[in-house]
Amino acid sequence: MAKTAEDNFRIEVWDREETALAETINRSPDSSVSQAAWQASIRRRPGMLLIHYNSRHVMEKIITPGEVKIPPQTIIDGSIHAGLDVALGDLRSWHTLRAWCTKCSHHAVVKPEGLIRRYGRDALFSSVERALFCTNCDRGGPVRLEVHSMPRN
Repeated sequence: MAKTAEDNFRIEVWDREETALAETINRSPDSSVSQAAWQASIRRRPGMLLIHYNSRHVMEKIITPGEVKIPPQTIIDGSIHAGLDVALGDLRSWHTLRAWCTKCSHHAVVKPEGLIRRYGRDALFSSVERALFCTNCDRGGPVRLEVHSMPRN
């Protein structure tokens, strides 16, 4: 969506400390469209900090009720599979795991056997990713797991 001079109304999602913009949900020149988007955003972004702007001015700012729900995504050989949450027990001997810090881009190969011993075969990537932290940066994550297939010889 191209920003025009008339896109006065916008809705943004921020982290709770208001230091990083996560996404801009809506831009609109129409107040009623913006209000409808605001109501939908409250329902669809539980546990997030939403800010509703009219140009530079904050009209509304709330932390929405509920737990933060991040839809699962699994990265397999560089392709993002939205809605797919893989269990550690689903990995095969030809798969390798790589953990990426989303803050500093540090990455490392992770042994699936160690994660299975610690979290169990039924543990889903979404829950394991929340428990992992980056050993390189002081922010500690969040960490994303990627599945890669080993090359055939």
